[in-house]
Amino acid sequence: MTKAEEKQTKVVGKIEPQKVDRLGNNEEWIFTDANGYDWKYTFQFPGVMKAYEMLDNARMANGMIAKSILYNEYLQNIVVSEKLELDDMNDRPGLEELFEAMDLFLGERIS
Repeated sequence: MTKAEEKQTKVVGKIEPQKVDRLGNNEEWIFTDANGYDWKYTFQFPGVMKAYEMLDNARMANGMIAKSILYNEYLQNIVVSEKLELDDMNDRPGLEELFEAMDLFLGERIS
């Protein structure tokens, strides 16, 4: 390699593929209720395969999403701060906000 080619190689550099770390960086999400109590949840991305399986499992024959199935999947596979199921949410406030936050969390990591 000539000195000119070597100099050009150093300036341009080697192009590397973009690395995506979907599994890292858990996210803390907090809902503050009317009494000022903080309900804390830790979200973890379950992986691309599991994310799509959750969506597939919740799709009904008519193509619509069954929220009860999807949200139960979200609680079991995204929330890692504690083991939760949909029935556990009967006495917790902020249900819609929690599910919206999990949906956004999942969507950001899939894209």
